[in-house]
Amino acid sequence: MRLLAYEQTNQNGLSLDGHEEGLMHACRRGYAISIMLCAVVLCLTYSPQITDAQAPAMRQMATRVAAGPIKLDVQPESASAPINSSVPVKVFLRNADNEAATWDHVCTVDLEITFPSKKVEHQNIVIPRGQSVASASVAASEYGIMRIRATESTDSLLSAGNTLFIVGPSSKNPSSRAKKRSFHLLGSPETRPILTFVSWGERAPEKSLLETQEPGAGSGGPASPAEPPESPQLLLVNSTGKDEVLSDGKDFARISVYYMGPDGKGAPSDILLWISWSNGMFNPQPMIIRRGKLAAEGRLVSKSPVEAAISLVSSAPKVPVQGSSTLKVLFSPPIYGFGPATSEAVLKMSLIDREPLIGCFFDDEGHCIQTDRKRHVNVSSTNPSLHVEPDGSDISANDGTATFYLEPTWSGTANIEMWTSGHNKQRIAIVISIWLVVVLCFVGGLVGGIAARDTMKGSIWWRMFIGIVGGIVLVWFCVFAVIPQTHNMIAHSLISVLVVGIVGGYAGTRVLDFAAKKLGVIT
Repeated sequence: MRLLAYEQTNQNGLSLDGHEEGLMHACRRGYAISIMLCAVVLCLTYSPQITDAQAPAMRQMATRVAAGPIKLDVQPESASAPINSSVPVKVFLRNADNEAATWDHVCTVDLEITFPSKKVEHQNIVIPRGQSVASASVAASEYGIMRIRATESTDSLLSAGNTLFIVGPSSKNPSSRAKKRSFHLLGSPETRPILTFVSWGERAPEKSLLETQEPGAGSGGPASPAEPPESPQLLLVNSTGKDEVLSDGKDFARISVYYMGPDGKGAPSDILLWISWSNGMFNPQPMIIRRGKLAAEGRLVSKSPVEAAISLVSSAPKVPVQGSSTLKVLFSPPIYGFGPATSEAVLKMSLIDREPLIGCFFDDEGHCIQTDRKRHVNVSSTNPSLHVEPDGSDISANDGTATFYLEPTWSGTANIEMWTSGHNKQRIAIVISIWLVVVLCFVGGLVGGIAARDTMKGSIWWRMFIGIVGGIVLVWFCVFAVIPQTHNMIAHSLISVLVVGIVGGYAGTRVLDFAAKKLGVIT
């Protein structure tokens, strides 16, 4: 009623007493507060959606990764080669289905060759852009099992491995040794062939005739290469030769069985080998070393991250197993990479925001999964105007996510890259907008200028103009001088822009002197 009386008195040209004038100021402040509340609601409704659940963007990322190069594969031209020969070796780029894949850039591969004497050699080979295979050759200079391992130079692909059996004449006369022990496929009690065991893994294998002899104390010389056995034998080898085998039902552990004879010749007839395994699926069953050949190969796959045991249980013609005949194969979780766990293909944020971005290990279907061991992950920005903290994190076993914070310093578009060892980089685009900050800055300056009647003289338009100038200056000072020095979530908020704009608008031109002194422009 008093407000209505004030309006009627004002329309009749009557003067206002002090109490009515105070009521007018209260009404104006109420309008200013209403505007501020509307802006606050607008700020609260603007928030980039980030989630660690499965989302279309993550499924698309997983599909893209599975279709492109995800691992290497190395294959000698044959499973065995004569000593002192040159053996062609091919290195392939493979996708998740073990099919040929190509990269849009050059792929450099380090080929590590470990000889039976433990001597190691390296070769660099290049797979050209748009191609899936490159060739090299290795010198078969020692009798025994040669191990070949391929790793990508930037550690963006899963490594690969294989073995090669180098055969040749013994330093002793094979005929003299044959008199002592001859090979009969049916195996008499006196002349029964034996099966020995070798594992290419972390656990030390049991002694076999193929193992190298360590040099004598103080000799300082290299280990002596192995020699052919005195009687025919079978050798069971884990030829996988890589850091981890994915439990996706596609990636495989390569299991080899080699036939070793004193004369270096192949098996006199087909040898059937029956295998048993604790987990997954193995093919073929039985393995067969064909007549005249020296090797057979099988593959073990699993859909569960377990340590699987695989054993050679029998053979035909019958070959008794001497000692252990079991290999251990560790299957890792089906990690296809480390990338952003978000439902959006592009994230949008304002200049003032400090937004969390969750990254996770993902499988071939785009689900976030846990790791079985401690892994280090990295994150970086392609645009210096967008900072990421921290730039890396250690994710412990039985965990699968890490949180990073995005801190923009100017508007524009940037790509955030995430990766972990053995996997390619995953990217997400971040669009940084400045316009909402500018709008809130203007609104805050207007509100502050309208509310500053007691501190700023002049017309309402003049106060609004000075309020906008003061609001812009104070917001600019906070964005570039205060916010980069703090991780306070209150400071990194659009609401803070509005509040700072109101303060700057209310203070008017005094903000100019304050900013100039802080920046050292005036003393």
